[in-house]
Amino acid sequence: MMPPDLPPATSASQLVTYVTCPRKYAFRYVLGLSPEFRSTSLVLGSVVHGAVGWWYEERREGRTPSRGDVERIVAADLAAETAGVPVRWKDDTPEALEAEAKRLLATYLDRYAEEEVAAAEVPFQVDLEDPDTGEVRGRPLKGYFDFVLARDAVVELKTSSRGWREDDLVRHLQVGAYAYAHMLQCGGMSNVEVRVLVKLKREPRIETYHVARGEPAVRWFLMAAWAIEDAIASRHFPPAPGPLCAECEYASACAAWLARPRELVPAPVVSSLPLVDGMALLAL
Repeated sequence: MMPPDLPPATSASQLVTYVTCPRKYAFRYVLGLSPEFRSTSLVLGSVVHGAVGWWYEERREGRTPSRGDVERIVAADLAAETAGVPVRWKDDTPEALEAEAKRLLATYLDRYAEEEVAAAEVPFQVDLEDPDTGEVRGRPLKGYFDFVLARDAVVELKTSSRGWREDDLVRHLQVGAYAYAHMLQCGGMSNVEVRVLVKLKREPRIETYHVARGEPAVRWFLMAAWAIEDAIASRHFPPAPGPLCAECEYASACAAWLARPRELVPAPVVSSLPLVDGMALLAL
């Protein structure tokens, strides 16, 4: 039996998922297993992104959205994001999550409501190219810029339960991916603005970081991406046991996987491991 195909392109999310847990990467991107639940943080981020995108699209179409209009979008999007989907609510409730989304959205619009945005969800695809030799390694890098501003800067909007630091950006795979893609597209230094909406018990705050990088500064990202892509191409998908396992949306699938001695299953052959949702898991 031939091993399942890899996705034709990689992405910032794929790279981060593999670093977090290679086994989780295989479940999500190779075997295509459905997650067992969605976390409230993912739901919240999706709802806030959608509402901000709607606000800017309304303005681009010459309309004047109101805060009441966008709050109704939040409520509708939250209902759609949680309908028929198992959500791990923990101490949250739908009402509390809606209130949090509205607070984060208000914080963002208080600062950026009148900003001129040229486009939202702008796709890109670039090669992972050696800046010295021009050699292309691995799959192309594919993704979306959240917003492109009229001044040709791109904005990445994040929601977070804690504040960031400048040091967090230096070795950040997602930020590195977007900086690299924008550098290639603009033909010079990247101009990426990372905006982090921080959820706090009192009032949320927004942090803004500017990422301007040229070829020397993106080398760390490229070297990391090449190493990850090499491991993925070799079908090397070991589990990464640790504290995050309890929060993993593939915990049951992982528990159903039974390891076999490495010497009995040379990679990248698909083994006769137990089936999960009708699909054999990839061997180490």
